[in-house]
Amino acid sequence: MNIETIKKLMEYSPDLKIREINKINIIFFESLTDSSSINDFLLKPIVKYNINSFSKLKNKIPYGNLKEIKNETDLFYCLYSGFTIVNIDNNFMAFETKYPLDSGIIESTNEKVIKGPKDAFSENYQNNLGLVRKRIKSNKLKINEHVIGTESKTKVSLLYIDDIVNEDLVNKIKKKLKTMNLDYVANSNYIAENLTNKSYMFPTNLMTERPDLVSFSLMEGRVAIIVENSPQALIIPSFFSDYIKTIDDYYQNTKNVSITRIIRMLAFLIAIITPGIYIALTTFNQETLPTTVLINFSMQRQGVPFPSAVEAILLWLTFEILREADTRVPFVVGSSMSIVGALVLGQAAVEAGMISPIMIIVIAISAVASFLFSDNDVVNTIRIWKLIFLLLGSFVGLYGIYIASLLFLIRIASIESYGFDYTIPYVPFNLKEQANNFILTKKYKLNKRNSFLTKNIFRR
Repeated sequence: MNIETIKKLMEYSPDLKIREINKINIIFFESLTDSSSINDFLLKPIVKYNINSFSKLKNKIPYGNLKEIKNETDLFYCLYSGFTIVNIDNNFMAFETKYPLDSGIIESTNEKVIKGPKDAFSENYQNNLGLVRKRIKSNKLKINEHVIGTESKTKVSLLYIDDIVNEDLVNKIKKKLKTMNLDYVANSNYIAENLTNKSYMFPTNLMTERPDLVSFSLMEGRVAIIVENSPQALIIPSFFSDYIKTIDDYYQNTKNVSITRIIRMLAFLIAIITPGIYIALTTFNQETLPTTVLINFSMQRQGVPFPSAVEAILLWLTFEILREADTRVPFVVGSSMSIVGALVLGQAAVEAGMISPIMIIVIAISAVASFLFSDNDVVNTIRIWKLIFLLLGSFVGLYGIYIASLLFLIRIASIESYGFDYTIPYVPFNLKEQANNFILTKKYKLNKRNSFLTKNIFRR
């Protein structure tokens, strides 16, 4: 390990700088470091105290985070992590001089905050850990750090509360992290996909930007994973019921929350089954409808050249394209474009006799119901199951809806989330846990934990 090895990097690293002062080499990446910190806390003290030995360097430089470099691997890791390397007497010392290359602590953009704290995770790894530590000031909070990625060398931390968490869960996640073989970790989703060998439509881990949700989940007995350069943390495990709840529920009146949760569950069912049931009733099972309603539907469809199933699929596809466009285009024009697009296209299609007004109402109700869910994985799952219900209802009517419902129940009941049943506390049914399911009670909100995640169910 010598200075010549580092100098060889300069040919293809124009931002690598090496300065020599009094036979001392100062090595840093200009693109990763803060020049004012280098000037004020390294260069000036070196000149002021006439530092010319390694012992003087360690004793005279007023620095908080410094480490002695013992091998070439540590040297390059520190250099690429924003440290400044000082070489003297053939010894190397690293001083942290990182420039904050992140968006800072800002409000959550993907998860709307109603009453809770507005700070959110950013790309800064240390800040993200700090946002959790300031909420849980306990020595029981354990942070198990790993470096994953043969090329990216990304820090990945596993967080858990020692006397609350299930030890088997922690050991399982630790083992996965230690054996993870990746060359590059771009985002926390890379870690999520490599933690499990099975792939489900429903997400088995929750991605969030909110440190209050991570802290609450840790206190419930779950584990969290924070990844360097990623503004989203992973919460493990997650269950179907977690997507009917939000962290803001615990900041509001329990009676109001209970009503809201029931509405969310109904919205989920409306989102996936409404188009399929409409097609089944109007195409195959007209006898189940009152005569006046059937006559009204028939009048609405007069002149429409497509079968109801084709009409529904075309309209569903149009709404999904508008929604995806709203997500992808810049925020300034996104909402206005989707609203204008839906109004103009819908009105034009009805006036041209291509689509019936009742079909627009059915698809719009289903689309609006899905807006209650912000998690992208859940939204995509709703899209897929909506299409499954629609197609089966189009082929065999209400029997198709029964078959689709059975497939849905079988599929969701077969999901295993890191050793736990995905459908708990619905199946297996746990009466005590219903106090934090559709109905939120004040007692559960204040001093109880999930019994299926931890045996330590009472909060101290």
